[in-house]
Amino acid sequence: MSAELAAARRRGRALSAAEGRAFVAEQLTQPRRTALHPEGRAAAPDPSRRSRVRPEPAADPRWRWISTRETHRGRVRIDVDEVQLPTGERTTFEVDRSVPFTVAVLVQDGADLLLTRQYRYPIDRWILDLPGGAAEFGEVPEQAARRELEEELGLVATELIPLHRFFANPGRSVWATHLFFATGVCPGRAPIDDPSEKVELARMSRVDFDQLLVEGEITDPTLLIARTMAAVKGLLPPIGA
Repeated sequence: MSAELAAARRRGRALSAAEGRAFVAEQLTQPRRTALHPEGRAAAPDPSRRSRVRPEPAADPRWRWISTRETHRGRVRIDVDEVQLPTGERTTFEVDRSVPFTVAVLVQDGADLLLTRQYRYPIDRWILDLPGGAAEFGEVPEQAARRELEEELGLVATELIPLHRFFANPGRSVWATHLFFATGVCPGRAPIDDPSEKVELARMSRVDFDQLLVEGEITDPTLLIARTMAAVKGLLPPIGA
């Protein structure tokens, strides 16, 4: 990354359209990094860590990026990329590059889970979800998770444990969601008041939450994945237990 772009990201400044295109070009054209052996030579791949759902890299056809044109910038940023398909044909593809990444935190406070309840305009419903949101340029996932938890619920996590990283919409968006598990909280600053984002604290027992999940009342994918991964990692009992 150029020194100018790196400095802009460290300062947390949003990139301009031209800077954004340059950043995308650098990310898409730079060679993939190979893990290094402690002595400096390339490390041999670890067969035990090979994906069981992905073919060998040589067998994976990929699209070749040609150019990027920004078409919309608001809370959402949409680019149109020109790409070359494995067949040699060229086409365009709309890509969501709105944020660096997003974060969410599943909080356990004693026997209870602390969730958020929010109105979601696109589906015209109040739903249960998790405190979280978009990262700012220059943040690392844990910093963003701590900031969002305090901004939305006025709480500070005593400990954050990484849960999982996933892509909510890999067919259209480049950004990942980083999930964390908080084992306790203490009061922090008052939540930030945003007229378009009214967040309510929803405290409930794990048993009651699991019952809502079984009944199909939990519809937020981030919350579903966080609860599942907390059980997989032994941080919470299995669902329904």
